[in-house]
Amino acid sequence: MSRWKGIKTIEYTQDCEEALVVALGFFDCLHIGHAKLIDRARLHAFKNKAKCGVLTFDNNPFEILGIENGGQILNFEERLTKLNDLRVDYCIKAHFDKDFSRLRPLEFLQVLFCNKKIKSVVVGSDYTFGAKGEGNVEMLYKWCNENGINLVIEPFAQDEEGKISSTRVRKLLVEGNLEKANAYLGQPYFVIGQVMRGHQRGRNIGFATVNVEYPKDKLRIRSGVYYTRVLVDGVWLKAVTNVGNHPTFDDNSFNIESHILYYKGDLYGKKITIRFLGYIRDIQKFSSKEELAERISKDVKFALESKQ
Repeated sequence: MSRWKGIKTIEYTQDCEEALVVALGFFDCLHIGHAKLIDRARLHAFKNKAKCGVLTFDNNPFEILGIENGGQILNFEERLTKLNDLRVDYCIKAHFDKDFSRLRPLEFLQVLFCNKKIKSVVVGSDYTFGAKGEGNVEMLYKWCNENGINLVIEPFAQDEEGKISSTRVRKLLVEGNLEKANAYLGQPYFVIGQVMRGHQRGRNIGFATVNVEYPKDKLRIRSGVYYTRVLVDGVWLKAVTNVGNHPTFDDNSFNIESHILYYKGDLYGKKITIRFLGYIRDIQKFSSKEELAERISKDVKFALESKQ
């Protein structure tokens, strides 16, 4: 077996000459249940001298289907980052549009399999596919059996409250329950965004910030002030991050503003990754800049004392 060299991205319809074991699903947030399934695929790939592939979408299928789900927990760029962390060899990217949504289950399988050397498929026990989710595990088993492909069915992860699902993770993030959401995600929730020029209000009160426009395709987590870490030049630095608006300055724009502790560099125009580790407090309107600065000093102290 050759050593893992990082993830490669190929299109759903693209040829692949290497033998593959493929995990099928949406994997919209890659929670611990998803990671367990992908680990199973990696193990089968290793045993069969194949590469591990994961199918996911580069957009939000719910938006195309007209279903309001609040946005993606992790957008495609972020999912790709996490799949790389999980040491997946191939991200098989599909774009969910009206044509894709109309594919019958067998059409979906034929397009995926016709130009790839797929040896095994790994799915969750409740996996559905094709138009209106008409395809199920029983149909997939029959098709794989007829085509000489091994099917591995992974039981879904659960706890005392039931199945660990993206729906549960989404609810926790909206509520600001980071501790539990991060436990289900298997690592801290994160945002990747480009640093843009702000109003430099933080700099004027002694707490310079980097400003990131909240990605339009992402779920809006609970507004508030968070303890975070920001990846800068390969190092995770402690930070305090405001998510939401800025009522002290009568600014209702919703963005992400991070004060990176003891950092003096220039990040304008660069993409950064922000990991959310803890919820500190709600956003407040202060009567003066001095009062705001005093409150931020307390937030910074919280971050400094945090062991995460």
